[in-house]
Amino acid sequence: MSVTPTGPPTRTRIWIAAAVVAVAVVTGGCAARHYQQVSCHSNFQSIRLLEAQAVPSATLLPCLLPLPQGWSYGGAEVRSGLVGFWADSDRAGARAAEVRLTQTCDVSRATEVPLKAPPGDMRGYQEPSARQPPTTVRYFVFTGGCVRYRFAFTQQTAPALFDEADHFLGFDPRAEFVNAVRDETGLPLCGAGAPPCPG
Repeated sequence: MSVTPTGPPTRTRIWIAAAVVAVAVVTGGCAARHYQQVSCHSNFQSIRLLEAQAVPSATLLPCLLPLPQGWSYGGAEVRSGLVGFWADSDRAGARAAEVRLTQTCDVSRATEVPLKAPPGDMRGYQEPSARQPPTTVRYFVFTGGCVRYRFAFTQQTAPALFDEADHFLGFDPRAEFVNAVRDETGLPLCGAGAPPCPG
């Protein structure tokens, strides 16, 4: 797991217009697909605001660091209560690495594992590796949210792929999005770090 520091946001009126549409889509309960890459280095894309509002309790938002050679961004799905995106591999196939953000996760079958310099109160868990088909499932649990990170392989079956996938998941604080919207519009982005969302 990797965590990326973020600098001061670059804001534009176009981004704020996209933000208004993004909030309307999520709060309306619509499913959304085929957004641009959920990139840690392009924090203020409309997909990132959708992510912030889909699971408004989450204090951290998952994102992808630059993908190594052989990997490509596959797509995303965002709806109320769920954010999902995935990366494809030229060796392991489509959806070789999948990320799902929800408010909570069931970690009863998983074992807690140590994390290197986790942000905030994040804790890590891993389920026993499945043999058929070989898969790895990890969980990152933090205030208001949980990320399920699934590989379509294990450290034993594909050590090089495992090492690559282990390093391109990052997290950004949701507070950055709350502050950006407030600074640009004077309006609160409800949820973690802001007034509670209605309902």
